[in-house]
Amino acid sequence: MLKPISKYYNVVLVLMMLVSTNALAQKNGLFSKKSVLNQYATVGIGGGSSHYFGDLAPYSKFYYGIYTNVRWNGSINYTRFLNANAAARVSYTYARIYGDDYTFASRNLEKMAANYVRNLSFRNDLQEFTLSGIFNILPQYGKGAKGRSNIMPYGAIGIGIFGHNPKARGEVGFDPATGLPAKAPWEALKPLNTSGQGIPGSTVKTYSLVQPVMPIALGLRVKINSNFDFTAEAGLRLTPFDYLDDVGNTTYPSKSLMVSNYGTDAAGFSYRAGEDYTANSGDLRLQNFIQAASQLGFSTAGIAPSTNAEQIYPYSSKRGTKRIDSYILTQFTLSYVLSNNIKCPVIK
Repeated sequence: MLKPISKYYNVVLVLMMLVSTNALAQKNGLFSKKSVLNQYATVGIGGGSSHYFGDLAPYSKFYYGIYTNVRWNGSINYTRFLNANAAARVSYTYARIYGDDYTFASRNLEKMAANYVRNLSFRNDLQEFTLSGIFNILPQYGKGAKGRSNIMPYGAIGIGIFGHNPKARGEVGFDPATGLPAKAPWEALKPLNTSGQGIPGSTVKTYSLVQPVMPIALGLRVKINSNFDFTAEAGLRLTPFDYLDDVGNTTYPSKSLMVSNYGTDAAGFSYRAGEDYTANSGDLRLQNFIQAASQLGFSTAGIAPSTNAEQIYPYSSKRGTKRIDSYILTQFTLSYVLSNNIKCPVIK
């Protein structure tokens, strides 16, 4: 599953090497006198929205993911313009992504009934470091920072790494004082081995909390004045990874083995179809659960998650699918143009 994705990373690296070699070799390359006159740098800070896609937000329902379970991101970057139409950017982004079967599947219970019954959820805070090439879509003829265009569309492609740590809330409890549902705190999922990693007979491997990422983006850069630019950018983050949501292409591990190896909490976080209340909002799941059960061909008489879930969604069911996870970031950035008093020497 990962080999085809790894090939994409190799292709990007080769392309970046070819572009760099070509730029250095040409008479008007990156370090030619002409290009040095066009070089300047900016620093930027911005933020925007985060959109997750994976087992809890299927690609087949991409349009729902644009406005369902949306979270946020913030970023800082340093960009060096190497010539009139190309730049290199180093970025750090802190992004939160979120997925919830309850809210996503409720958009279309007819087609996502099984997802609703499954009832998994997560949030994941990502720390992303990337190096990207920025390429103007239209030609720019002015020299340096003063000659930059008032409006410039651009594309970006790069490579990087991110750290992550998927978490979820435990089952809803009840406040003894009020008798109302009380949400549980967030808990890290990797230590709970929710896919059965490490239990006897399991072939599921544990995953790393550091992963590679390939950003691909389109943006629009607007010159505010001689010192500031504003950019609006939307970028897809491709990963070779299936556990951003802590859900992989596995069946549910045995409940008894989960309890004996990792405890009742781990077993509870692994299989969540039997919860009457949704973990993140505390809403009662009964009404939509009955509708979802009907869509799956089960009688709705007296049915409820806590009593009928294992009949409707047995442990032999797939917990996830063979689908790599990805995310989209929209970012609105204010950039300051740095003075360019220090020049790189011209290579003759």
